[in-house]
Amino acid sequence: MRFAILLPLALGPLVQAVLPIHTKGDRFIRPSSPKNEADDNTVFFVEGIDYQPGGSSAYNPDSSSDVLSDSEQCARDAFVFQQLGINTIRVYSLNPDVNHDECMTILNNAGIYVILDVNTGADGENLNRADPSGTYNSNYMTHVFKFIDAFKNYPNVLGFFSGNEVINDDSNYAEIDPQYIRAVQRDMKQYIAKHSNRSIPVGYSAADNSNLNLASIKYLECNSLDGSTISTELDESRSEFFGLNTYQWCSGSTWDSSGYSVLNSTFSNSSIPLIFSEYGCNAKSPRTFEEVPDGLYGGLVNTFSGGLVYEYSQEANKYGLVELDSDGSIKYLEDFENLQSQFRNLTLPNITEANVESVSVVKCDSSAIQDAYSNFGVKNFTLPTQPDSISSLIRYGVNGTNTGKILTSYDAPTTFNYTIENVSGSEISAVLTYADSNTVNELYTSASGSATAASSTTTNKASSQSTTSDGSSSSSTSKSKGLANHNIHLSTGFCGLVMGLLSALL
Repeated sequence: MRFAILLPLALGPLVQAVLPIHTKGDRFIRPSSPKNEADDNTVFFVEGIDYQPGGSSAYNPDSSSDVLSDSEQCARDAFVFQQLGINTIRVYSLNPDVNHDECMTILNNAGIYVILDVNTGADGENLNRADPSGTYNSNYMTHVFKFIDAFKNYPNVLGFFSGNEVINDDSNYAEIDPQYIRAVQRDMKQYIAKHSNRSIPVGYSAADNSNLNLASIKYLECNSLDGSTISTELDESRSEFFGLNTYQWCSGSTWDSSGYSVLNSTFSNSSIPLIFSEYGCNAKSPRTFEEVPDGLYGGLVNTFSGGLVYEYSQEANKYGLVELDSDGSIKYLEDFENLQSQFRNLTLPNITEANVESVSVVKCDSSAIQDAYSNFGVKNFTLPTQPDSISSLIRYGVNGTNTGKILTSYDAPTTFNYTIENVSGSEISAVLTYADSNTVNELYTSASGSATAASSTTTNKASSQSTTSDGSSSSSTSKSKGLANHNIHLSTGFCGLVMGLLSALL
């Protein structure tokens, strides 16, 4: 009983602990401490950028490296992320056979979460929007499952994107692709439930088409045919968050002229977290990013949970924040300093998890979907049957040899052999810093092995259930369960927990 009295003192909120993020209703939730209590946990707003130096075309599935495999480059870029003031990056193309432990540890210790696309542009590593039925197969899903295995143990993985702009208004893609996106999400969520020690949110990133996007989210978030009874198949295949690629607000735009007012009304009733998975119109240069304080984190702050500016490095399309030279040195562009200034002056609401409403039942309404986009392929909300070969992969795993983990005895670099210059060309003294609290990555687990999580009242709008491939049912609000790989080893006993926290914070 003495320990019960000391517990609130020993386990106060951790300001920067990188603990696994979960979802509740229309928000991402960041645990404030390993206790994972709703009264202390806070809503997490994504303040981030899209990251793929060299562009997706530079990805080579046969290479032994990718953009998160070189620790010195990762340290360089993590320093830039800290200077910019972001908390999240999105990475489009990674090789699940490459080791990412050092880079993911650097990002974790620097306080950076990651959202990862499980697909690439390589053959057999994506769902071909022109031929979804021919490319949804065990070979493709083996790649997806190996990807999940490679990244599932990193606590700073915020979520996985099941697809990027697969459903769009070209050809008949809006008609033939939706059910296959849900099939892929079903399989991913079943695999995570079976083979991961925590839930990891699975979402979708949508193309910039307002009518199609409204239809897409209504289709992807629903889980009930009658509006009262949850369908297991629909629930386990629904998106757990939704990304919108949008370039509507260009420098000089306003809330009304940009169309953000329409976005706000269109998506205000969403039951899952919404983010901009890409934004930052470059019709006028340099970009001034008024949409940061006045739009996304202003008028849209009650509807969206932040977003990711496109993009980190200057490529042929001229969206870059930094210029990356052939020798690896970096020069900040005006866009970087403008965005940095907007982030520095940003004030976000402080919302606790206890004040976020859950949503359990979301009706699948074919009329509403087709009113938004008449050619959308609802198909009575039926999904492709899971082939036996994929069911077997889910049941037994893909036996991948590359399962990543945060390194506990790694001397993460704080300096690097690259120069970084500001806009005027002056060299910046670059030293990457790591807050000790960022190495607290593990949720408290009771002696029985179950994660301690605050209970919350669920209304008839709230959290859903998912069913694993072997038929067992579990919560799919993406509430983190069990233990993620971690830097500070917290034992299941109280004393070990307190000592781990003290060593991280002192």
